[in-house]
Amino acid sequence: MFNRKVVGVSVGFSSCLAAGVGLNFFKKNSKLDNNEKGTQKTEAEKRKILLDGYELKQVQVIIRHGARTPIHTMLNTEQVDYSNQMFIGDLPYTVYKYQAVNLDGGPRPISTYDAHYSKPERLLKGGAKRGWLTKLGQDQMYQIGRLLRKQYIQEAKMIDSEFNPTQIYVRSTNTDRTVGTARCLVAGMFGAEALSKLQEPVKIHVRQQSEDELLPRTGVCRVLRQINHYAMIHGGDLSGLRENRLLIEDLLGFEPDGTPGKHKLNFIDVRDDIVARETHGYPYPEKLKPHRPMIEENASKVMYYAFCAHQESERELAMKLSTGPLLKLLIDTAENAEQLGTKMYLYSCHDSTLVGLLGTLDVYDFNWPPFGSHVILEMYENKEDKKKYVRVSYNGKDQIVRGCSSELTSLEDFKKNVGHYAIDKKEYNEVCSSNILEVIAKDVMAQEKGEIEDSEDKERSDTPAGM
Repeated sequence: MFNRKVVGVSVGFSSCLAAGVGLNFFKKNSKLDNNEKGTQKTEAEKRKILLDGYELKQVQVIIRHGARTPIHTMLNTEQVDYSNQMFIGDLPYTVYKYQAVNLDGGPRPISTYDAHYSKPERLLKGGAKRGWLTKLGQDQMYQIGRLLRKQYIQEAKMIDSEFNPTQIYVRSTNTDRTVGTARCLVAGMFGAEALSKLQEPVKIHVRQQSEDELLPRTGVCRVLRQINHYAMIHGGDLSGLRENRLLIEDLLGFEPDGTPGKHKLNFIDVRDDIVARETHGYPYPEKLKPHRPMIEENASKVMYYAFCAHQESERELAMKLSTGPLLKLLIDTAENAEQLGTKMYLYSCHDSTLVGLLGTLDVYDFNWPPFGSHVILEMYENKEDKKKYVRVSYNGKDQIVRGCSSELTSLEDFKKNVGHYAIDKKEYNEVCSSNILEVIAKDVMAQEKGEIEDSEDKERSDTPAGM
């Protein structure tokens, strides 16, 4: 069942920080105190980090970027003005010396997504790029960085109060908004002034998108592309979604052409535009407001289907391909904590990353992860028997993950229950190039029979839902 209650993120605005033009504008004009703005308190600040009888050894943080300009905008609807002056530019308290580098230490690879967003015909009204981390988004991430400082530096005393690259490893997907998110998180944890005094710039590690475990790779994995294609191109024809889609299309003045898969509207696009407006204080069409919960619910369904599949028969396969490489990275990092030595890992990612991960852990509540949503994997050592234990939280609330009986569970039990979703590079490549969907998901393949993709469909299928 799809619950409409939205999970909030623990970020609060500090009045002394909201000094920029953009932030004053947001505070004055935002009428909806929504979760994407991150102004609501949650369980994050109440969590007890130190546990009796256990020593905290390692923390891995997987976080969605902060508030951004829309990637998708509604057709038949006047765009709002996202001016560079109002939204773009680095907040002074997040600025310090940093460098985005390849995992091997070489120069940052070219971002295919950012190149696409930057095309002149893709720019938003007002001149801003699509998918750009705004000043509000930067402040959100700075505030979460302050929370991480309070929890893991001041309370747990797990890492030093000054940035030490041997203690903390920073990684991001190769987009400007996630690199900017990582920058702001670190600024919140250690302070821009102190970071500017370091002899070497802070390194933010990225990877070529076709090889990145932090992102569902629909563009290179044929099988995952087919699952994503089914959700993005044909999801609007599924029972329930089709009726709702036709209603919203009618409200926006579309003439339906009746061709399966050739929709004027995608719920993910509509949600993306509405959320960007709500978050930054802009209105959206009044006629859509009574249907806002329905739009949210259907967009969340399509997103889940893209990375965790629509049919139960293909669900495990979808989860292994969308999230398995990331899950293997997280488990390997926890297992080898002593050898690696690093205390904290920050992974700056996307909603597509979190939906797949939450679904695989069986804790997804079918609410779209708001800006700044984060999964934290804490690894503890029992002081008596020295066994490793893990605890998973989502937006500050501890979770009981798939197959486990308690929030704190042994690493061995964690691996036993979710480890079979983890996938190494060799198996990943073998499955991606196989014909397994023809065997287990004939309905997906039937939709593609005789189908001719146009350029828009191809772009949709190659790109992870939501990006």
